[in-house]
This record gives sequence, structure tokens and C-alpha cells, in this order.
Amino acid sequence: MKVIKTMRPSERGAKRFLERYGERLCTVRYRASDCGTTVYTTVEVIVDTRPRSAEGVSSNYPNAVRQAEAVALKISYEETEQRRAIKHAGGKWSRQIQAWITRRDEAIKLGLAHRIEEGLVELCTDIDWSVEI
Repeated sequence: MKVIKTMRPSERGAKRFLERYGERLCTVRYRASDCGTTVYTTVEVIVDTRPRSAEGVSSNYPNAVRQAEAVALKISYEETEQRRAIKHAGGKWSRQIQAWITRRDEAIKLGLAHRIEEGLVELCTDIDWSVEI
């Protein structure tokens, strides 16, 4: 469809749509069908509003930070496959808290999210998890 005319809400020809849609109305367009026998009227309206993210910051930023944070995983000595997988993924063993330290996203990828001990990593002082992980 080819656009014939585009109008702002305040222009003549858009007033009746302004009455109908109010402040939500952005634009009114007249369009011709491909064969040219029909004229369509389309309106662009605001359906949702939310605060804008800061420039250069993704709206997924808080989630990305959470996924990259260090977490502690409790895995027993007998669970060799899980220990091997977490070590291979870059996890570090903390003797102090008797747990594996890795990133949250790695734990989830390995299927070990249910083993995350929230808050335990903050008690770990033998591994600098803020830099190493």
C-alpha cells in the first residue's frame, strides 16, 4: 500500500480521529491499495508507555548483571560429574565455605541452579570472586 497523505492529530482531516483516540493519537495516514481502487485510513496510536532506559544501557541490564554475578554451589564430594563440569566451566573451590564459586549463568547452563546457595558467596574470603570469576 502506498501512503497518499500523512497528517498530525491537529491537522484538518485528523480531527475526528483526535476526538476518538485523544492524546494517544500520533498520526493519521491515507493509503491507496496496490491496485489503486481503494483508499484506507490508518491511525497510529500509543498503546503503552514506560520510562526510557539510559543512553547505551540495555533494558536487560539488571538481568545481565545478575547473570554475571558470582554464586556459591553446594556439590558433595561424591558427585564427580557435577564437580568436573563446574571445574571445566571455570568454577573455583572455596575451602573456607566448602562450596564451588562460579557465575550464575554458568550454574544455570550446567543445570545446577537448584544448588545455588544465595548469600553464601559473600562469606567467601579465600577466593577473590569479584575478579577471578
